[in-house]
Formats: sequence, C-alpha cells, structure tokens
Amino acid sequence: MDELDERLVERIDSGMIRATTLARKLNEPLSTIHARLKKLENEGVVRGYKGDIDWRKAGMSITAYILVNIDINLLKSSKRSQDRILKELLSIPYVKEGHIITGEADILIKIVARDTEHLKQMLLNKIDGVEGIVKTKTIVVL
Repeated sequence: MDELDERLVERIDSGMIRATTLARKLNEPLSTIHARLKKLENEGVVRGYKGDIDWRKAGMSITAYILVNIDINLLKSSKRSQDRILKELLSIPYVKEGHIITGEADILIKIVARDTEHLKQMLLNKIDGVEGIVKTKTIVVL
C-alpha cells in the first residue's frame, strides 16, 4: 500500500465512503479513486462499506452483548466448527457483530432489539435454536 492507499483506507474507516467526496478531499481525479478502491477491494484490504446506522432512531432501543457457550463434543461428533456457528449467528437479523473469543464463553455477539420482549424472542426463537449452543449469558447496555 502506498500513501494514497493509506489515505483512502483511513477515510473509509472513518466513514467517508463516497468516491466523489474522497476524490475532492484527497485532491485526486475521480477515475484514480475508483481504480484504487477497486484495487483495495480485490486485495481484501477493503472488505465492504457499511452505513452508520443510529439503531435507536431506527426503533431499536436495546443493545445487548451475548456470551455464547458451545458443546464442543457435539461440534466434534457433528463435524461443525465454531466458525460455522458464528456465521449462522451472524445471519440472524439484528445480530450486528460476532467474534470467537477466549475465556468463559466461546463466542460473543452484539445484537439490537426493539424492546425486551423482542430481545427475549430473538434469544429463545433464534439464538438458542442454533445447533451446538448450550448456554447464553446476556448483558444489556444501559
């Protein structure tokens, strides 16, 4: 990565993702910015573009982190992996982030919900229904 690539990545990471804005701010031709963005995408440096959503304004007043414990013996016998379970969790609507972790749990996910009833339904009907999950612990952000 050269200096222009670094400046592009810095601005993308800060949320400034419109190519026209990047070209203006970096004083580079729009065609150059498009070509560099494509290059960074192909190299895997830029994996995607996300909107900065205010979930509270979107009606999601609850943010929670959920520690997930997995039955390791079941994983071995069914030839499933933590990665596969994490991908399944990330496919659930309103699960915004997920990580395989060390410590008292195996996976940590972040979710948003309309209210506590919505959170309860997601836990009972979606998250706890994923094969291999044996225990969850929910931490609600105040």
